Amino acid sequence: MNNYITENLLILSCNIDDFNPQNYEYITERLFQAKALDVWLTPIYMKKSRPANTLSVLVRPENKSSCLDIIFSETTTLGIREEQITRYSLDREFKTVDTPYGKISCKIAKKGNKIFNISAEYADCKRAAQQYNVPLKKVQQYALFSINEELNHE
Repeated sequence: MNNYITENLLILSCNIDDFNPQNYEYITERLFQAKALDVWLTPIYMKKSRPANTLSVLVRPENKSSCLDIIFSETTTLGIREEQITRYSLDREFKTVDTPYGKISCKIAKKGNKIFNISAEYADCKRAAQQYNVPLKKVQQYALFSINEELNHE
């Protein structure tokens, strides 16, 4: 498709109804370390109206094996489903801007020269908000204002 980044990816998923929900944070971190592109939980109900979660992991085919190993070793699931999908995405560019709260990295999503979205990196904004004891949204607003000013003067 016209100038979109096209990737053939996999979604690994499993339903889990007998697991300590506190452990999902740990599993998510491990999956990201194993190069998962995204990890999410979907609340569901299983047989006998048991509450459960579907754990879903978006991966490139070359990272499937390590993610399967983590899911099997860290959860109680006995089976994992695999779906092949195609993902279309925008190109990403990162620029760092100066704000009254320090340097903040911003992500610019675009197709060719057309900008579709700009976002300030959460971790940078959180760090700055804590360091300067100001609201997070204030840091985010300054960062977005600064990047827009910079882009308008290019």
